[in-house]
Amino acid sequence: MCARATLLENAGHRDVLDASPVENPIRLGVVGLGHRAVHNVVRKTIDYDDYELVAVCDVRNKLVEKVKADLAREFDLAVRGYTDFDEMLAKEDLDAVAVQTDADKQAPLICQALEAGCHVMAEVPLAYSIEDCWQVVHAVERTGKTFLLMEQTRFWGFVRAWHQIVQTGVIGRPVLVEGEYLGYYPGFFFQDDDGRFYEPQETACNSGVRPTWRARNHPIVYLPHELSPLLYVLEDRVERVVAMSTRPQSYRHPEIAVADAQVALMHTEKDAVMRLATGFTVPAVHRRDTIHHWYHIKGTEGVLEWSRTDSDSPKLWVHGWQMPEPVAMPWGTEQAHGPAAARGSGHGGADFYVFAQFADAVLRGVPAELDVYKAVETAAPAILAARSIEDGNSPQDVPDFRPGPHREQVPR
Repeated sequence: MCARATLLENAGHRDVLDASPVENPIRLGVVGLGHRAVHNVVRKTIDYDDYELVAVCDVRNKLVEKVKADLAREFDLAVRGYTDFDEMLAKEDLDAVAVQTDADKQAPLICQALEAGCHVMAEVPLAYSIEDCWQVVHAVERTGKTFLLMEQTRFWGFVRAWHQIVQTGVIGRPVLVEGEYLGYYPGFFFQDDDGRFYEPQETACNSGVRPTWRARNHPIVYLPHELSPLLYVLEDRVERVVAMSTRPQSYRHPEIAVADAQVALMHTEKDAVMRLATGFTVPAVHRRDTIHHWYHIKGTEGVLEWSRTDSDSPKLWVHGWQMPEPVAMPWGTEQAHGPAAARGSGHGGADFYVFAQFADAVLRGVPAELDVYKAVETAAPAILAARSIEDGNSPQDVPDFRPGPHREQVPR
């Protein structure tokens, strides 16, 4: 027994449920055995008693056999392995599936799992096309199953603090919102069938190396890690987007056929303007606990800003509070009053909340915070930013996916 993945409290106590055994844990299958799946999802299902890892699946048989062998050796755990997703769904009595494939392959697998009667949690980004977003929305509505996007930055401690500050009006009405994910990951653009990554300069002498999703898509499509926390803080959605890019080939690493920097301007339903930037091929400064993520919100009465460098501090400034300078704030990524199980869970203590949200939704009927509608609201603006770049920087309208007479009719 390890820990409970739950955010429900004991009566009268500010703590999670006791550690008594979970009577019927979530029988989980994992499809897609990349680095994130193996080192996060597979391990978390072992860490938390709310989950029982039943089966793993990947088209690469070597990875399937390696994961099975590692689990048997390290945890004395026997799981069944598949290279065919249809077969796994047919043979296994699964409660849920964690979809961990490239975003351009996720939507059909998500829909297939939902139609098979499974709850689903899926990696970020959700999808690379608006059509895929609609397919997932319709599948969730049709089946009534739980869907959760595994985006974790919205659970950072300072993001939860910013939500309270903004929603109580401390900094007034947000008018300018900024976010950046500017990292340097040249070693994650090329990979072989065994899962090994290669630096760009190594690809010429290795014929079995293929471009990963990073090398096949606009960097801007990875904006959900900026959109998710910011839209949560604002309680808002994006209505329109336009974007620009440097050339579709890295200047620092010409072997990589993607832009070094892409920037989107977005307009929200509540009349805020957002500036969001991405790039993964040039060296970037660290931003304290968030590494390469940075956020800033300017309101009519004040400012919230995350650390610009490792030596910088998060800041708060409020007009009329006798503050000639912004005040350094002790915010971090871990939630100050979060459960002990969250500490050290990954991504600054935020990974725990993803698994707790899903377990609470599936086992205890608690609505998932990052449901299918919020999931597509983090994906669609990024998808349309890429479309804007390809279409000569043209403005793009973001559909409203939520049910109602306003919703456009699309094929199901």
